[in-house]
Amino acid sequence: MTCKNCGNEFEGKFCNNCGQKALQHGFTVKHILHDFFHSFTHIDSGLLFLIREMFLRPGIVVKEYIGGKRKKYFNPMQYLVLGVAVSFFLTVKLGVIGYNHLAPEVYARLPYWQAFSLKYNNFVYTYFNLMLFIGVPVMAFYSYLFYKKSKNNFAENLVLQTFLSGQRSLIYILLMPLMYGLRQKWYIGLGAYYFIIFIYFAWAYIQFFGGNKIVNILKFTASFILSLITIQGISLAVFYLFFFTL
Repeated sequence: MTCKNCGNEFEGKFCNNCGQKALQHGFTVKHILHDFFHSFTHIDSGLLFLIREMFLRPGIVVKEYIGGKRKKYFNPMQYLVLGVAVSFFLTVKLGVIGYNHLAPEVYARLPYWQAFSLKYNNFVYTYFNLMLFIGVPVMAFYSYLFYKKSKNNFAENLVLQTFLSGQRSLIYILLMPLMYGLRQKWYIGLGAYYFIIFIYFAWAYIQFFGGNKIVNILKFTASFILSLITIQGISLAVFYLFFFTL
């Protein structure tokens, strides 16, 4: 038997060279959910290695992970959970993005839609990085839709978006000093963040899906914009149904 992780020839249930299991199942939604719950109870090694590799060759890392090289990479769901937890804590603790502290009686005097807008903005600022969890399946759906010819199923697109969203949280953390310094003009820091994320994701898509670069970028741009619109719509619905009060 040939190990998918290191290429070593071996017999038995585990590779005698790197320790990876002999049988690696394909990716399914059930497998993704299992990894999600597993991420809260077990932490593997290789985090710093994954961070470096995700900066240097993000699309290739995901292709290797889906192709069977899973032993050497930190689990993507664990990476996402850690990144979101740290970035969410720092955002709320430092007040990185502007938050409008208004007394309830002030909101009561405002026109309905102005009060709604201010409260929704505060909701988005507070739960900004938690929306990454919503964004993972949404972006996976659109990447699956636009790149069907790549033959990657929906679960494999979930893996791609989980890896990229974990790195996205790290990029947000690295940009936090800039965003904190511009917190009175938070839209500048947030704009810089989205510009960097757009470039990074486009590069990762080119590496992962391959093909004509111009066509790839056009597909990515469409999927990225539709993802943002969908996530915005979901967040608006959640806020209106469960959080908005006057």
